[in-house]
Amino acid sequence: MAYEVSTGTRFAISTGFGAPVSVTTISNAAPPVIAAAAHGLSAKDPFLLNTGWEDMNDSILRVGSATTGAITLEDEDTSDLIQFPSGSSAGTVRPITGWTELQQVSEISPTGGEQQYAEFAPLSQKYGIKIPTTRSAMSWELTFGWDPSLPGYKAAVNASRANRLVAIRMALPNGGSVSYAYGYISVQETPVVASNAVTTGKLTLSMLRPIKTYK
Repeated sequence: MAYEVSTGTRFAISTGFGAPVSVTTISNAAPPVIAAAAHGLSAKDPFLLNTGWEDMNDSILRVGSATTGAITLEDEDTSDLIQFPSGSSAGTVRPITGWTELQQVSEISPTGGEQQYAEFAPLSQKYGIKIPTTRSAMSWELTFGWDPSLPGYKAAVNASRANRLVAIRMALPNGGSVSYAYGYISVQETPVVASNAVTTGKLTLSMLRPIKTYK
């Protein structure tokens, strides 16, 4: 059990992905092993995984250990053959080749992820039934001190204008947890201006998958 504080947290946006490397199979195991020749990844490297497994596709994950033709996935379990059917895991891995710090972030507000339900009212019962189905789309909204000269702001605006998928990294201080998210970034290029207040900007990351956190 441990507590973490947010003061000192650093954010960064991906500025490049390497060429896709073919994945032949991912094992049904804990941890799973990805078979990918000449992947070029090392332990603790984050990367983008595209796979036929829909519940893991378009995810930023991290290498547990690496050999010449294979990597293990840190903190993952794909032993459920219903969720991760054997024979349909082929895809690609793409290393993240660069990060640029998103500076002067003052606040992060998560939205979405709420459980959705299918409701049913059998005539024979007095009470209805709510069955869990999907979860609502998720996003992060980041508020930051507005300075259009900063490299992170410029990288975010470029990705926003191009509707380009990016990864965002959130690293807590003092060796704390590191979280990764992947999705479309949208920058509000008009700053928020108010009397007797710091001028701020906002950006939103619309996630394709829930964030993945490593400790």
